[in-house]
Amino acid sequence: MIWVEILSRQREVAARVRIAAPEVRIGRGYDNDVVVDDPYVAAQHLRVFRRDDGSLVAEDSGSANGTYIDGSKTRLSDFVVDGKQPIRIGQTYLRIRDVSHAVERELLAPPERHVLPIVLALVIGLSVLAIDALKIWSNQTTEPRASAYFTPLLTIAATLLVWVGVWALLCRIFAGRSQFLRNLLIALIGIAAVSLYDEFAQYVAFAWTWPAGVSYGYVVVWLVAAAVCFYHLREIGRRRLWLKGAVVTALLVGGIALQTLQLSEALTDSGRQQTVHRLMPPMLRAVPLKDEGAFFGKISNLKADLDGERSLPPPGEPHP
Repeated sequence: MIWVEILSRQREVAARVRIAAPEVRIGRGYDNDVVVDDPYVAAQHLRVFRRDDGSLVAEDSGSANGTYIDGSKTRLSDFVVDGKQPIRIGQTYLRIRDVSHAVERELLAPPERHVLPIVLALVIGLSVLAIDALKIWSNQTTEPRASAYFTPLLTIAATLLVWVGVWALLCRIFAGRSQFLRNLLIALIGIAAVSLYDEFAQYVAFAWTWPAGVSYGYVVVWLVAAAVCFYHLREIGRRRLWLKGAVVTALLVGGIALQTLQLSEALTDSGRQQTVHRLMPPMLRAVPLKDEGAFFGKISNLKADLDGERSLPPPGEPHP
């Protein structure tokens, strides 16, 4: 008895056929034991038979596109089937196993933890909304209005649901399961990381007069977005993670480079430095404020330097 398994692109079993015969013929023609609906598969593509020693041998029947072991570019005319490595004919992946093929031990079922991810998602989601609401409150300079809070918060929630819904749909299409809760947690953790970094950078810029964290905050946003996309892709399938990581990294580098170029050109055109606009209580200052005497002293020194520069001859002319 021989089992023929037709695999999906994720190498999961899509169909399984049992053949109670010493020989199996596989192809697109209807006279085969296993009919494969693939235009790149020959009418009679593959023949599997048992040798005298009991091993199974796959033999290509002279197809135009050939037969390959998954991951190899070497075309094979015949080979011994081990039951582990998938076989590619055309664009279809197969796995052929003997009835005596030993399967792995069953996995231990993990304990039911449906409540914990839901609670975690609620806690992170409410924390993100609370941070954004606090940010709106601290920046508000007019009379408080409910629309000033609900409109941006509802926009964030709607955008999050659309984002997670798209990834859940892709998981459903390519992996067979939507994994909505996992994708929601990935997106929420990314949003929380960006929100916490933004608050920390604003505090450092105010307390220590160090605005670099705010000026280059877009780099952190790109890094977090790349990590979120990678983990979403990981939920779709865990095969070829290196390729997915390489694609995400390339997009990350390109995005950071493009935005850096845009900011540098904007700075060249306007000549304005990015400043911190968030007002915070004076008690949060970690370094003392400089008095006006030090400020005007720097201006005097700057004026003296400019006067000295004016007294120098233009470049290329000899000194008097």
